[in-house]
Amino acid sequence: MSDEEQLLQYQAYQLQAHDVATHSSRTMSYLRRLHIKAGKRIDVWDELTAHRAASDSGVTGPAIKRAFRSFVGNLQGNRCCYCRRWLQNIAHAKPVEHILCRKDYPQFSLHFYNLAVACFDCNLLKKDAKWGSVAVLSINYPVAANINDFYHPRFHRYPEHVSYERTERDDICNVTYTGLTPQGKHLCDQLLYITAARENFFSNNPSIAEAMVSLQQFQDRHAPGELPALEAFRKSLNESMHKQLDNSALDGLPLKGRRAAKSRTKV
Repeated sequence: MSDEEQLLQYQAYQLQAHDVATHSSRTMSYLRRLHIKAGKRIDVWDELTAHRAASDSGVTGPAIKRAFRSFVGNLQGNRCCYCRRWLQNIAHAKPVEHILCRKDYPQFSLHFYNLAVACFDCNLLKKDAKWGSVAVLSINYPVAANINDFYHPRFHRYPEHVSYERTERDDICNVTYTGLTPQGKHLCDQLLYITAARENFFSNNPSIAEAMVSLQQFQDRHAPGELPALEAFRKSLNESMHKQLDNSALDGLPLKGRRAAKSRTKV
């Protein structure tokens, strides 16, 4: 994406930063204050989430995030920024994704181009993974042309980096992702194979999928760290699931770190 395209996109967002057009200006003023605070390496995402202005202003964290999901989701064709599955029209099912993770890059926790919209699976799997070689103490967000070692969904065009095909027959679900560039191959290695395997697993085990969504919905109603036992349980559950998927792969190879991202798992 060129610098001119980035500028035009940001200008368009400023006019749509809130569902109610008359609130967009006040919303942008609030976001600029948070952005300045984030520049001191302070993660401001939870502060945004909890923000509740005067009831008559309409400027709240949930409203701001909802408008952002709508704007960027439209840019993405209403598909996940990583796996390209259709996004469900439910907030918890299409979380805002921090491309450079909040844990290592709190200064970019609210940067416009560090945020995308992912599906629940991809957001959960990537989580705090540190992709690329961007210096953690960097003040300025990396230039698009300099991001060569990982796929950046706001700067890169998906078809230029990854091709994918999804087919189903009888009891076999076959999802194939192929990296076309170093950035695309990194995405396949680190995320897409396991996402494809989970898709097959959940599509054939709807009761488990429903239980996982219920756990996420319950956790979403609480602040991070408020339910440590639940967080530990979900982490253990995911690790167990990944081991099961590793063991069920037809070629016997682990899910993560492959050069071709393919899911072909018997159910």
